Amino acid sequence: MPFGLSRRAGWLALAGVFLLTGLAVAGWTVFRDSEKPPAAASNTATGTPSAQPLDSPRAAALSEQLTSGDEARIRAVLAMPSGQALEPAAAEQLASLGSISFDLATFTYLDGRTAQVQGTVATPPAATSPRWTFTLLHVGDEWKLVDGRPNA
Repeated sequence: MPFGLSRRAGWLALAGVFLLTGLAVAGWTVFRDSEKPPAAASNTATGTPSAQPLDSPRAAALSEQLTSGDEARIRAVLAMPSGQALEPAAAEQLASLGSISFDLATFTYLDGRTAQVQGTVATPPAATSPRWTFTLLHVGDEWKLVDGRPNA
């Protein structure tokens, strides 16, 4: 593991990156939505999905970009504020997961713009389940990753 971190500490750091990114996005979303007139936020306020579910082509692209090892490609599929730094070891750690197979039958809306989907990582970290839960945020016209964590 780079930077003298144990494998477990590295994965905990990656989970922390996802958590901080999720909190930053949630705060930004709440702030942004608080400035909209009520009519503009009607779908989000009612929880009615305002986005199409994750489909097979987008799920395959999301997996490929997340595990590409390329920081720019990873940042493109993470729901994080522009300019926020990506943990230096994150690209390598995500690449080490191998491909991610999203189980689209488990796609569930949490509200009008967020959803969860189960997935299987090809090469999970030692002593970690290959089944993960991924939280997504619909930004613009695409789903971006907010969080990913192994199932217990």
